[in-house]
Order: sequence, then C-alpha cells, then structure tokens
Amino acid sequence: MAFANDCLTSGYSSLRDVPSVEVDQSTLGTSSLQLRSPTTGAPIDLSDYAPEGDSSSSGDVDEILVVIKEMPEDSTVWASIKADIVAPATAGNITFDYTEHITRQGGIFTAEAQLFADSHMRHTYPFFFIVTPNLESNEGAQLTISEIRMSIRDVDPEANFLLDALEFSRQEIALCMRRCIDYWNEALPPVSIYKTTNFPWRYQYSRAVVSQLYFMAAQHKLRNDLDYTAGGVTVKDTLSYQAYQKLADYLWDEWRQWVKAKKLNINIMGGFGYLGGYCG
Repeated sequence: MAFANDCLTSGYSSLRDVPSVEVDQSTLGTSSLQLRSPTTGAPIDLSDYAPEGDSSSSGDVDEILVVIKEMPEDSTVWASIKADIVAPATAGNITFDYTEHITRQGGIFTAEAQLFADSHMRHTYPFFFIVTPNLESNEGAQLTISEIRMSIRDVDPEANFLLDALEFSRQEIALCMRRCIDYWNEALPPVSIYKTTNFPWRYQYSRAVVSQLYFMAAQHKLRNDLDYTAGGVTVKDTLSYQAYQKLADYLWDEWRQWVKAKKLNINIMGGFGYLGGYCG
C-alpha cells in the first residue's frame, strides 16, 4: 500500500474516534459495543478496572450503565440501561438491551457507557446511539445517514477508484448532523430550538451536513498533503482538498443564509400571531 494511503486510513485503524451503535426505530434487541481507550485505541480491560494510583479500589467493575440523551445539554436522560460484560472481559466488550420505548424516536442520540467501581463512577466512554427512522413514524421523517451517503455516492468501497474504502465513517456523519443542529440553535434570533430527532427541513439540512463532511475531509487532506510516487507515477491524491474546501464553503454559506432567512420568517410570523391574538 502506498504511503499516502496509509496516511489517509491510519486515523481509523485504532478506532480512536467516538464509536457508534445503530438500531432501527420502534424495535427491540441487543446491541454490542467495544470500549476502547480514547488515547491509545486499546480495548479497556474490564476485569481489572481501577484508576491509576488508586490503591483503595479493588479494581472490580460493579456496574456499567449506558446513558442516552437526545442532546448533550438536556437535563433529563432519554434512557439509562444496565450493560453486561462479554467474556473475555479483557476485550472490553459490553452488550445492552433496548426496547421499543427507547427506540420510539428516530435520530442521532448522545450516549455514554459509565463504569462504576466500588460504588463510584470511574470513567465514561462516549458514543453515538443512532436510531434509523422508519416509515411508520408520525413525527416526520428524520434525515438518515444512508441518505447522506447516497447524496455524495459514499455507499460502496469498491466503487471508489483510488481508495478502496468509504470516505466517511458512520460516526463522522452523525457528528456533522449534530453540528448543523447546533448551529441552528445557536444562530440568532433564538427561536425554534430543535434536535436531530425533530428537525423538519430535510433538504437544506442535508446540504449543510454534506458541507461539514467536505470541510472535515478538506482539513484532513490538507494535513496529510504529500505527493508520492508509485510505479513511476506521481500521485497527488490529497491535492483535492482545495476542491473539497471550495464546495464546503459554498454549501455552508447557503446554509447560513437559509438559517438567517428562515429564523427571521419564524420570528416575524410569531409576532403576527401575537398581535393577532391581542387585537382579537
């Protein structure tokens, strides 16, 4: 494998990014997750867990809880589930059951596995809990990760001529979906706060997500921009960061302008509604 290809794929070989679990809406079942160190990528040894230098701890894990929220800033949790350790415990694998009540709403949820030892929380491991919407939902069709992949043709590793891999991970797409909602909620005026589970405008939202993905890709390609020679041919497979950045900027500017106009419209219509009620 060529050097530049190693650069592009090495970021995922150790799984140091935030992992994800994906389930279908309105379903029940069991999900699995491997807990890994965010710094080394090594599996967490759940058979002998204790903070470094803590001689008072027996090292035994009393309990592992999976806590899920719609958004990180929510004051209440969506679900709290007791997880089980899968043998061998040294591999860091856990499983947890989910019910139709937990998966009643599609969208991107914030989650973490909380490790308790000697009745104290010792560590937390964040991940995305992704609920893929189904057609039976009457809450409106949330944007899905598969739709984002289809819109940028990132659906088949074998269809990529240069790098035989998907360009974006599932958790990267989930992160960018969350970022777009964060921008909407933080943009002025502060009206109509939304979550990934109920944002109603799919078209503009999807283009904003693509913008964030291309921005992410541009930064990664720029950081790893290095020409290499293979078989007497010079390859510049990261030079495309300029095109990625240009498209990212174009789509994000479109999103910013749309958010500004849409929020202004919501604000004005809210004022008319108030005046109409007052005059009546």
